Amino acid sequence: MDNVRKISIGTITCVALAMCMSLTIFAAAADFSTKLPANQGDVEISTIRKESTVKHFCIRFQSIGKGTDKVCAWAEQPITGYNYSSPYNQVGEGLTSVKYSEVPAVGNNVLLNLDNPVKLSYEVAVTGRWCPH
Repeated sequence: MDNVRKISIGTITCVALAMCMSLTIFAAAADFSTKLPANQGDVEISTIRKESTVKHFCIRFQSIGKGTDKVCAWAEQPITGYNYSSPYNQVGEGLTSVKYSEVPAVGNNVLLNLDNPVKLSYEVAVTGRWCPH
């Protein structure tokens, strides 16, 4: 009976730990819906605290408006504007992992920037979700 109790307690502890870790991972993501300006000019989307040592950020575009099928996406340090990744990363619809040129330290804030990859005379609407890890 003691073995069964120990196994049950161990199982419950593992499940609780896994749930807490998954909540932490999902808490560090943000949805976005914005319009990228005509004639270029980036949009600062949101700032999220980096919570792991992962060497990339993830972005998922659910939709990209007419005129382009890709958007430039990069991460930067919010106060200084220092780029953590290249501003020339072109990302299309779906889930994409973008490598950091310089990995931000755990606990640092990371800002997502988006821009049209070409000069367009009109705004482009985009929606999606991102996570700096």
